[in-house]
Amino acid sequence: MNNPLLKKILPHIIAIVVFLIVSIIFCKPVLEGNVLNQHDNVGWKGMAQNSFEYKDKNGHFPLWNPNLFSGMPNYQVAMEGKTVLPDLTKIFSFGLPKPINFFFLACLCFYILCLTLRIRPVIGILSGLGFAFASYNPVIVAAGHDTQMLATAFIPLLIAGLISIFEKKYWLGLALTTYATYQQIGVNHLQVTYYTFLIAIAVTLCYVYVWVKNKEWKHLGIAAGITIISAIIGIAGNALTLKTTSEYAKYTMRGGKDINIQGDSVTVAKTSGLDT
Repeated sequence: MNNPLLKKILPHIIAIVVFLIVSIIFCKPVLEGNVLNQHDNVGWKGMAQNSFEYKDKNGHFPLWNPNLFSGMPNYQVAMEGKTVLPDLTKIFSFGLPKPINFFFLACLCFYILCLTLRIRPVIGILSGLGFAFASYNPVIVAAGHDTQMLATAFIPLLIAGLISIFEKKYWLGLALTTYATYQQIGVNHLQVTYYTFLIAIAVTLCYVYVWVKNKEWKHLGIAAGITIISAIIGIAGNALTLKTTSEYAKYTMRGGKDINIQGDSVTVAKTSGLDT
């Protein structure tokens, strides 16, 4: 092979092709017109149906949805959020239908992490397949936990971004970390985001220990600054969702509000939150 550029990118092209083929074969019924009977999604469609009918008639969503629990703000259920940052997920997954795109994206993100860790492409391909098709992932997809699967897919990409920053590949790390943070928070499964945060802390502390030991103060400051900038951009891009959820949570049991009814007396009690 005389073309050095082709020789360099060929393993990555092979990786993408392998991920595409395996994902398509695994989800082949989708291409035959079949649709997953995802319980959670079916339930959501039933609860949100009136809101969509209202929008079709009036041109906008109602602000309140009475079909969940004792009622919830519709921005927690069906309303479309707006953001100034683009959603590149469809581009990176080649516009593949659900759930093919879930598995392909998970393969690709983990492969990028493997490359960041200087793992050979062939091992990266096998590792990406192992991560994406781990037994738990098809289970949550079948149940309709789409946001959980997407959030999980972005975990290795975010860690790859952090490691790139820590390895002094500042611009690449900034791009990967910002994008992964923005997308993972954007899919709105904050439980997985919390777990990712714990992993990120563990990785960061290991690097900080080495920097302090070697007195690399300048690099420590630069890495910290870039990481903070990435986090701010990623979080700020989802401010609409985060701020409205934070506001609403104050009036819920999880946020520490509880209603006590005794006869004709109704009181609002303050609790510590999740223990209710």
